[in-house]
Formats: sequence, C-alpha cells, structure tokens
Amino acid sequence: MSNPDKEYQQFNLTRRVFLTLSTAAGLLGLIPGVSYANIIREVKGKVWVNNITATSTTLIKPGDTVKTGENGRIIFVIGEDVYRLGSRSTLRLRGDEESSLVSTMRLLNGTLMSVFGKGNRVIQPPTAAIGIRGTGIFIQVNPKGTYFCTCYGHTEITLRGNQRVQSVSSNHHQAYFITHNLDDPQISTDTLKEHQDQELFYLESLVGRKPPNYFK
Repeated sequence: MSNPDKEYQQFNLTRRVFLTLSTAAGLLGLIPGVSYANIIREVKGKVWVNNITATSTTLIKPGDTVKTGENGRIIFVIGEDVYRLGSRSTLRLRGDEESSLVSTMRLLNGTLMSVFGKGNRVIQPPTAAIGIRGTGIFIQVNPKGTYFCTCYGHTEITLRGNQRVQSVSSNHHQAYFITHNLDDPQISTDTLKEHQDQELFYLESLVGRKPPNYFK
C-alpha cells in the first residue's frame, strides 16, 4: 500500500523551485521592523488545534494542524496572512517555527479562504501544488475534486505527477476545478462559487489592508 504522506514529501520537492524564487533571508525580511502577529480573530463551534480544543487565546503556528467540526469556523492571523477555515475542514501548516512564518499549507478537506502578504507560499490540495504570491484565494476540497479560485494576484498550479503548470494572473476571480485522480489529475476552468468579495475585504482589514485597487 502506498504512503500518501511519503508521496507528498517527494512531490513537495518539485515545489522548491517556486519557493526558492526568494532566498531564506529575503523571506524573513519581507517587512522589516514589523512584529508578526499570531492572533485568533474568531472561533465558533468545534475547533481543534493539534487535537486540543481551541479558544480565543490559542496560538497557531507552523507545524500545527487546525481542524473544524460540523458547525465550526475559525479566522486567524499569522504574520501578514489571514486564514478563514470553514466547517468540516483540516489544514496543516508548515514553515519556520522560530519566526512563525508559514510557507506551506496542506488542505486535506473542507474550505479555506486566505489573503497573503508579500512572499511565496504553497498550498497543497490532494492532487496539486499551488504557488501563491501576495494573493487572495479560496479553495474547497471535497471527495470528487478541488475547487480553487485565484481571487486576485498571481498563482501557479502544478498538477501532481506531471509537468503541467497553469500560471494564473487574476484581477477578479479566476477559478479552476482539479480532479482527484492520483494517476492523471485534470484541470478545467470553473465559475465563482461559495465566496464573495466582501469576505476578502473583511479578511484584508484584519491586517490593515485592502484588496488591490484593480479588484472590483
């Protein structure tokens, strides 16, 4: 039987090309003089961090797994990045634990809307790796496939097991659907679903920003 985690570790190596667009020093110095926050802005229903019930004072950092129950929802800030995890969702965070900067996210199931500050990130649904730069995104993982929307900014979608890369530059929502066929995942365009502009404006406001002026 194959080991999905081991396969993903091997798959992750291909994403280092994206992450090494900036040096490690550059990543840690994106916003000199700014103290990176680690704050839960909202927690509703059943939410766990590393299998421990989360409260408003729980710290979330790289290396943690955040999970929500049927009616659970959480909004949290790490650095200049904001995450809104919907119900029945599981998110694993990876990165530099000392600086609290997240570089890689793995969404196992459920929904995630995020807005990101400067720098490179990678988010991993089951059959792709998606490079992110200063972007607003929405992603939903269900048994049939992954719905992914570049709400604004730039992303780069690489399908698992092949060299196909889909580069996306979006001014106002550009969505795709990625199948969960492990041997030959497929990607196709999709329409705006399950999220709205005002949600992105709200998340950006939590770190004192607004979406880009071109996002209308």
